Amino acid sequence: MATQSPLAQVKALAGSKKDLVEKVSALTNDKLWIDRTAGAKSLARLSNLKLLRLHRVFTDAAKRFATRVEIIDAIAKAEGHAKDGDYKKSLEKHPLPRLIDQLESAERRVRRAEKAKAAKAS
Repeated sequence: MATQSPLAQVKALAGSKKDLVEKVSALTNDKLWIDRTAGAKSLARLSNLKLLRLHRVFTDAAKRFATRVEIIDAIAKAEGHAKDGDYKKSLEKHPLPRLIDQLESAERRVRRAEKAKAAKAS
C-alpha cells in the first residue's frame, strides 16, 4: 500500500490544516516547548509534513514524559552521562523534536548493544 500524501494525512488526522495547527499549538506547553517562534502565526506557515511531525513528536513526548527535564535525564542515562551536569545543561538548549530524536537513537544503540551482548553470551 502506498503512503498517503501529507495533505491526505492532515485531512485524516484533523480535517484541515487550521485544525491541525490548533492541535499542535494546544500541545505546546511551557513544560515541553521552548518557544522560539512567533506563536500560532509561525505554526500556520509550516508545511503539512512538518506539522504532522510536530504533532507526532509532541503526542509521544506528552505520553512518555511530563517535562523536558525528564527527557534530558533519559537521554543522559541512555548515553551513559547520567551524572554529567554540563552535558545535561547543553541539552537544555535543544528543541523538543531534536531531543526526542536523540533519545530514540540512544535507546536504539542500547538495544543493539544488549542484543549483541546476548548473542555473544550464547
